[in-house]
Amino acid sequence: MQVTKKRKVRSDKKTNIKPTILLNAKIAIYRLADITETPVKDIGEYLCKAALSNKGILEVLSKHLKRDIAIENTLYRGNNNNPSIIRRTESGDCERITIRVTTNVNDTLEDLAYCLGCAKARVTATLIENAISEFSIVDDYVKGFLEEGLDKNKMKELKKLMNYVNDNETGIDYTWASMLSVIVDEVRSNTTTLLNGPNEIIEEYLVNNWRDN
Repeated sequence: MQVTKKRKVRSDKKTNIKPTILLNAKIAIYRLADITETPVKDIGEYLCKAALSNKGILEVLSKHLKRDIAIENTLYRGNNNNPSIIRRTESGDCERITIRVTTNVNDTLEDLAYCLGCAKARVTATLIENAISEFSIVDDYVKGFLEEGLDKNKMKELKKLMNYVNDNETGIDYTWASMLSVIVDEVRSNTTTLLNGPNEIIEEYLVNNWRDN
């Protein structure tokens, strides 16, 4: 009797999902990918995971649930009379992106799609659109990116710069995301050769524009 061995599935194997999202959301994601030099598929996964941990986003989504579901120890009640999430309420052009998620995230998305009565790509799109519009989620991502990429001294200087620009008379408060965007845009527009990456861009900016008082 011939025995056929089943190939083991890697525990870290990722699944591709191709949600169709609002064009403005796609542009924002690609800009975030550009200034942090991170693949769009990875940012998409981060946004999905962040949305699934965000009570505010889940509360909005729960208004469309057809069936009960528990996410992170919180039970969200469904009702068959809840409005469907299949049809968009927002107007605007949409385009498709490709993201990759872990098995655990994919399982949660499939469960959520079943309880919402929609396709997995549709609920993924909703999560991503809400997450990229949530300032705290984007800001936490950028801050984490900077903390991992910059040494402690450079990060200290950048925090001092953040405090300085937010303590001015313009009334404009910069977030980590907006600050990184400003730095990248300014240095790119003032150098003939683009440096190796955003960390080097930030370092050059700090050297040329910031001194200890």
